[in-house]
Amino acid sequence: MPEKVMPGPVPDTAGIREAVCIHTKKIYDSCKDKDCIEDLRFYPTQSCQAVIDRAVSVKAGKAELLYVYIDVEPIGFNRGFYTVDVRYFYKVTADAFVGAARPVEVCGLCVFDKRVILFGSEGNAKVFTSEFRKEHMDEQQMGRTNLPTAVVEITAHN
Repeated sequence: MPEKVMPGPVPDTAGIREAVCIHTKKIYDSCKDKDCIEDLRFYPTQSCQAVIDRAVSVKAGKAELLYVYIDVEPIGFNRGFYTVDVRYFYKVTADAFVGAARPVEVCGLCVFDKRVILFGSEGNAKVFTSEFRKEHMDEQQMGRTNLPTAVVEITAHN
């Protein structure tokens, strides 16, 4: 099996389905969840609200994720744990039926909030890294991009 490990692009004749490099920072905790989102408040645009007011019925259409806002805050009473608040913004379209004519497409915004609590290590750690940062003008690392990154993390205990 060691002969199937090779650097660089992998040709189709090598018999390997996929070869990837994974670059990651420390992962202390993670979560994965599936939600069935229903009964969200729909905020139509002003012109679409006028159409909805005249409509006999409205049929659901599609939802498109526009943006996700993420906020991470430490939990005061539980050191090392953090709340992660996630707010999803969706553009929702629907068909409004006004009389016997063709349906009119209406659109608006829906917002969904989710909160999780994750362990994220001690918040008072000082982290130093060898990674090049342009704003600090580290001349010795400027021309190199493939060097390994060294990280030193120091936690002061009271």
